Amino acid sequence: MSPLASEVTRPRIRVRFTLLYAATLLFVLAVAATGMRFALQATLAREFEESVRASAGLVTQFFRTEVNEYRTIEATLTHISGELVFEDRIIRYRYPDGKLFRSKLPVAKPRVASLRTPMHSVRFPLDAQLAPGWEVEVDASMSNMLALQARIDRWILFGIPLFVLAAAVAGWWLTGRTLRPVGNMAAAAARIAPASGARLPVSDPDDELGRLGTRFNALLDRLDGALSQQRQFIADAAHELRTPIARMRARVELALLQGPEMAEPGERSVILHALDQELRAVTNQVDELLQLARADAAGDETMVHPERLFLDDLVADELPRWHPQAQQLGVELRVGDLEEAAVHGDATLLARLCGVLVDNALRYCGTPGAVRVAVRTLNGKAVLMVDDNGVGVPEADRPRIFDRFFRGEQARHRRADGSGLGLAIASWIARRHGGTIVVETSDLGGARFTASVPLG
Repeated sequence: MSPLASEVTRPRIRVRFTLLYAATLLFVLAVAATGMRFALQATLAREFEESVRASAGLVTQFFRTEVNEYRTIEATLTHISGELVFEDRIIRYRYPDGKLFRSKLPVAKPRVASLRTPMHSVRFPLDAQLAPGWEVEVDASMSNMLALQARIDRWILFGIPLFVLAAAVAGWWLTGRTLRPVGNMAAAAARIAPASGARLPVSDPDDELGRLGTRFNALLDRLDGALSQQRQFIADAAHELRTPIARMRARVELALLQGPEMAEPGERSVILHALDQELRAVTNQVDELLQLARADAAGDETMVHPERLFLDDLVADELPRWHPQAQQLGVELRVGDLEEAAVHGDATLLARLCGVLVDNALRYCGTPGAVRVAVRTLNGKAVLMVDDNGVGVPEADRPRIFDRFFRGEQARHRRADGSGLGLAIASWIARRHGGTIVVETSDLGGARFTASVPLG
């Protein structure tokens, strides 16, 4: 069994949750039962004491009623001893000197023998006015109260564990039903292969587990998309690099076949110049591929070296290095309006953005060529516009012009040495600065690339 499958089958969370639930319930019930027991014990003791006092009070009341008829205290108490009979207690009377009063009725001794222990004895004054010094002694059996307490203790002792056991079984069952979707998702996750399109099963997308499964499925979608993008990127890079490498190998093989006969310096110079051009093109493509790889790793959220700068100054500093290429191609490189535009961005990346757009315009402008570069501010954004008088970008190609390795038919006919990566890099730089880049028709007759980034 694989480690993942083993983790799926072990109900660790279910066991821990059930044990925690049972332990918590046991603790709560034990505390509640202990408190209830002490409260009930105090209540029973208080009621027992009140019942003893009530018995003494009944004797006193009876004595007050009968003393006028029987004249003497002894006669009255003898009469009361024969009339008042209590099931679980015995009434005795004591003289003022503490001696026990013994009535002529032989009832006290048998009753004492019939009481169950333990007993509780309490003395009360008989009557301070009618019988000064005389006391009533009540012997009450506590067996009934203690038996009730014992029954309550037994209920607590056996009832709580049984209740906790039943609750634990119910908790085990409920936890199993609750965690069943998790087990299903874990089992499905163990079977999911990269880029297979399989997803986690979601029983109820509205509950917590359902939302978790939905989030994981969305994550899998993004991972599959990133994997597909990576595979496409590698395939496209291999395809783009294969052609110049094949041309270089062909030139080298041709030179090797000619061998020593290739003695003319002009022939060697032509081959070496061609190899140098091919190596420069491959180097440029590799640089662009590395730039896009770093772009994929960094994403569009943050900048590498953010700082406050002026886009107009950056463009003014960047354009002079493109004048030699423009002169070599016979292109007029114009500088339009350079309005002050403070932005918060990465100077290196923004310079790369400007260079990509200017180089693209120089490559595909008309004859005689004209390229215009301008910086303006519009609606809270700094706008870099690069116009040319070339053939422009057809409407059908504009939705894909910023895709990697995409080159329109007219661009392939005009220049065969392009890689189709420059505009993709420019689009990524604009997005990374929270901006956009679009292509439209220029008033010069060709294409206008407009990059907008927020003012800082």
